[in-house]
Amino acid sequence: MSRALTIATFGVTTLAACAGAQTVNRLVSAAGDGTLQFHFAARQGVCGNGRSFFRASEAGYYSTYTNGSNDESCTAGPIRAVIVRSGREIVKIETYAGPLSTEPDGGMDLGAVPAADAASYLLGLAMSLEGRPAREAMLPAMLADSAVVTPQLTQLVRDQARSRDIRGSALSWLARRRGETGGVGAPVAQRTLETIVHDQNEGEGIRSQALSMLGNLDRGEGIPLLIALSGDSDGWVSRQAFAAIARSGDPRARQFVRQAIHRSELPEESRAAAIRGIGNEYAVAGDYKLLRDLYPSVNSDPERSAIISSIATAGGSENVNWLLSLAKSPTEPAQRRRQAVNALSRNDDPRVKDALKGLIEKE
Repeated sequence: MSRALTIATFGVTTLAACAGAQTVNRLVSAAGDGTLQFHFAARQGVCGNGRSFFRASEAGYYSTYTNGSNDESCTAGPIRAVIVRSGREIVKIETYAGPLSTEPDGGMDLGAVPAADAASYLLGLAMSLEGRPAREAMLPAMLADSAVVTPQLTQLVRDQARSRDIRGSALSWLARRRGETGGVGAPVAQRTLETIVHDQNEGEGIRSQALSMLGNLDRGEGIPLLIALSGDSDGWVSRQAFAAIARSGDPRARQFVRQAIHRSELPEESRAAAIRGIGNEYAVAGDYKLLRDLYPSVNSDPERSAIISSIATAGGSENVNWLLSLAKSPTEPAQRRRQAVNALSRNDDPRVKDALKGLIEKE
């Protein structure tokens, strides 16, 4: 799709959303003052008990519990949004899913509204309100059936006048919904994240979140970009990208990190992040051997400490024996011997505890 066509489609979608939002807004305005509620069709995979909990399984797993139990049955049903108002000022937005429930504090019931219109109205609130109500308005909109939400989410993400937490929530949802039919499209969503990462006028918090979102895209689309960003001329971007790659379980990221630890020009901080990444939850036996073999050649305390910490969490006889050898080594500084002893002391193998006898007293 050409850039001109993308912009035109974005504009038509936005106009349609505004029209739908105005329909719900008229109903809300005609309801007068005070709390009110309305309901609309839920996305597939959303269920709840209608009162105290709901679950949504899509692009990850989301659940909310108030006074409910996770043992209760989860029933598919509509989304009920309760707009808590003081007069006409919105102070809270509550979200329920499942069988419809009539509650005295739910206020005036406006009945059923089209899901797409409800989502547009709620996202309009997210774009105009501040603080908690703005964040709360996003959730029911994301649960609406067949709603196109990425155009408004993209506007929220790009709006530097909005608070970081509101933009952060929009970032997270944009990454999850990037492939929605009729939306801005996955390439635009990914470019939006990349633009924020590179924008030095943005705060580091929102830039870091955008970068993390690239690493967490569920089909790994962001990994090649993160690898490219790890060599960025902006040192902050480079370090953050490298750390995100090191945390990833994607095979491409794992291979990149295994190779990176041998790069002598890599900054110490990035090498330490790579070492921790190699020894993370995705590590295999060969990764720990790689770290053990690497230890004699590293030149900084943070890197050596990272290797010891990574191997200490692994278990297995080869890793335990390596730590014991380190703890007993007369050439190792006392600080690193203590680190090895402390790591071994958490091992519940009686043979390890026997081997440690005398070492602690020497320290």
